[in-house]
Amino acid sequence: MQGLIDIEPKQYLDFILQEGKVGQTTLNIFNLTSNKLAFKIKTTSPNLFQVKPTVGIIEGNDKVCIDISTSILLKEDSKLESKFQINACILEQDIQDLGIFWRQQDAQLIQQVQVRSRIKPAEIHQENIPQQQQQQNEVQEIHENVGQMYQSIIDTSSKEKDEEIQKYQEQVVQLSQDVSNYQLMLKSVKEQEVAIKHHGNKFELKQVMITALISLILGFIFGK
Repeated sequence: MQGLIDIEPKQYLDFILQEGKVGQTTLNIFNLTSNKLAFKIKTTSPNLFQVKPTVGIIEGNDKVCIDISTSILLKEDSKLESKFQINACILEQDIQDLGIFWRQQDAQLIQQVQVRSRIKPAEIHQENIPQQQQQQNEVQEIHENVGQMYQSIIDTSSKEKDEEIQKYQEQVVQLSQDVSNYQLMLKSVKEQEVAIKHHGNKFELKQVMITALISLILGFIFGK
């Protein structure tokens, strides 16, 4: 018989390992029909588990939650490999004693679904971290953020210094070029000054010779 119920979880009932505590989990059974269903849960290790309830009725299109816990305290080396079988069938009329109902029920009218059990290690969530550890994590995060900010400032300052040094180097090169040009210009001026003086002396000597020649000629004429 198929299509009466569905279960969640479908494959494994997970019992979270907590050292020195019993394992607990929940099994949901869904009625996929509009009829009342009777259900019954069996396990291969009845002494190892407590199932509440083991039998019951599910209204049409409704569900029930089954609480399952271990009868022993779980340890690191504990193993759970038991199977659970969920039986369900349509309830034609109100029944006072479901135990009698299940003993008399035709097996062909029963839908059977199976699920396994297993142990899972406890997951560490942020909210379960001790307050002191959480504070240490926050302090470490703050230190990392401050370090990143400081490194960013250093990088920016170093970059600005490099740009300033490069700017000064460019100014020194420009000043050196200006000095070289000034020296060339000064040399040219001096050469021009020497040339002028040289030409000037030649002009004065020529004037003196002409003047002397004229004086001689005039003296010769007037002497006559």
